[in-house]
Amino acid sequence: MSVSKKRGFFGVVAEPQSYLNIVYLLLAFPLGTFYFVFLVTGLSLGFGLIITLVGIPILLLVISGSWVLCRFERQVAITLLNEDIPLSVSRPASGGLWSRVKALLKDRVTWRGVLYLFLKFPLGIVTFTIAVTLIAVPVGLLAAPTYMWTSDPLVWGSWSFDPFPWSWILTIIGIPMVFISLYLLNATAVVFGRMTRVMLGKLQ
Repeated sequence: MSVSKKRGFFGVVAEPQSYLNIVYLLLAFPLGTFYFVFLVTGLSLGFGLIITLVGIPILLLVISGSWVLCRFERQVAITLLNEDIPLSVSRPASGGLWSRVKALLKDRVTWRGVLYLFLKFPLGIVTFTIAVTLIAVPVGLLAAPTYMWTSDPLVWGSWSFDPFPWSWILTIIGIPMVFISLYLLNATAVVFGRMTRVMLGKLQ
């Protein structure tokens, strides 16, 4: 996940990993929203119908589905963040359905995975907000001359001010902001990747 330091401080712009990290951070919100809706809907329906016994298979399907989603989330982290997330054999490779269900329910990794899916929603909002802000600010500063060139001068009575010549100051500020933003985005992705490895690191 870490961006190579061989190119120096300014090399972060040329590193493909920087942009893969951005993709991961932007995907966190829609994926987190889906996970949250899936779990809340499934668990509410399952517990609501548990008195009729229909809720039990629904709850088991939700838990099994969360395990599949965790495997997907783990693969996303491996692919986009280049994070090393080890596997562990926690479920029986053979045996009846009931044996597999019991092993799944007894496994602490299963419940850490469910917790992770719940946390993905609020954390996804945070990471999405951070990513959009850190992308929009430098882009806006760099593009300042463009939209100030197309805008009319500011006029107060007999005095007018053309902001276009001064807009290049914002561009100069925006250049280092590009590098600072990329480093902050990479750091955010590192934190998220470490959390993913801790919580999903032993999914089979």
